[in-house]
Amino acid sequence: MRFMSCTHASHLDLERLQGRGPEPARDSEDAALLQRYGDAHEAGHLETLRAGGDVVEIEKDQPFSQAVAATVTALRQGPATVFQGALEGGAWGGWSDFLERVDVPSDLGPYSYEVADTKLKRKPSPSHLLQLVLYSDLLTPLQGRSPENAHVLLGDGTRASFRLAEYADYARQARTRLETFVNAPWPTRPVPCATCDLCRWRENCAAVWESEGSLFRVAGISRSQVTKLENAGVMTMTGLAARKENIPRLAAPTFDRLRLQARLQTHRPTKGPHHALRDPAGGKGFDLLPEPAIGDLFYDIEGDPFYAEGGTEGLEYLHGVWDGDDFTALWAHDHTAEKQALITLFQLFDARLSAYPHAHIYHYAASIAPGC
Repeated sequence: MRFMSCTHASHLDLERLQGRGPEPARDSEDAALLQRYGDAHEAGHLETLRAGGDVVEIEKDQPFSQAVAATVTALRQGPATVFQGALEGGAWGGWSDFLERVDVPSDLGPYSYEVADTKLKRKPSPSHLLQLVLYSDLLTPLQGRSPENAHVLLGDGTRASFRLAEYADYARQARTRLETFVNAPWPTRPVPCATCDLCRWRENCAAVWESEGSLFRVAGISRSQVTKLENAGVMTMTGLAARKENIPRLAAPTFDRLRLQARLQTHRPTKGPHHALRDPAGGKGFDLLPEPAIGDLFYDIEGDPFYAEGGTEGLEYLHGVWDGDDFTALWAHDHTAEKQALITLFQLFDARLSAYPHAHIYHYAASIAPGC
């Protein structure tokens, strides 16, 4: 339920359904790739269940009301699993991934069902629980009892189970809030969130931020910092760049950093890229780096955590090395090539450090010390 993370996206969705509002963007390549991986993850689990037999699959190519009736019929038959069960109740409805039979008596017989959904992520998220509670609530009247648990089948093959009573109140309050919004939408505005990159409204929001000179365009700014600035009457990036007085409840060093960043960004459109160096600080920044040496290398690596081959997930598909003059790219499109690329990389490092014993190999990552 993305309403809880971005009310504005839900507002634009409603306008679109009513024939108003902007055009949505096409799915990004990343979003399309994740969708394919997600579909493959679900299909893989389904194949495993099929191998064990006793799976009833509900056809999606039929009116939803008929799919709901077919789901009810399947539940009464009592198979081990119902795939793509159609559930509805009130204003809500949807297709569950899997309904799993458990040995808990219900109106159906000496058994009942619990909801299990496949998710590509490696860890469950709050949005997963909102969906699980919804489907479980829709399942309840069909079997005459509430499921005790629900489950997420994660992308790394692990299974996370949740006791629904611990999350149901929050999930139902979230649904009530969404229903209230749908019936009487309140004003919203685009605010950056974790799902922006995959959202179909990302281009529209970016255009709004650009046209308004929004504070959200300031690199490194947080939502709470924007709120403090706006409460002090600073509404735009240009306004922040020109601000002289400190901001209440915003630490002076933080304000200075944000103001400098705003000045650099407002300078760029008319005068080109600009930069500013901070005053040297012992034990920080450049002070942590060694002196440059002949033969220094600069290295980076790219990987795909969702690649799967032979039961093993993940692929480090590119090693890149720059020696100050030339760039070397070591590509890998499968695990065999990945192994060879790593061997070649360490051979390159070994030869370089043998030729230049005082050289360094630089790799930037936020989790390690620079210059390692």
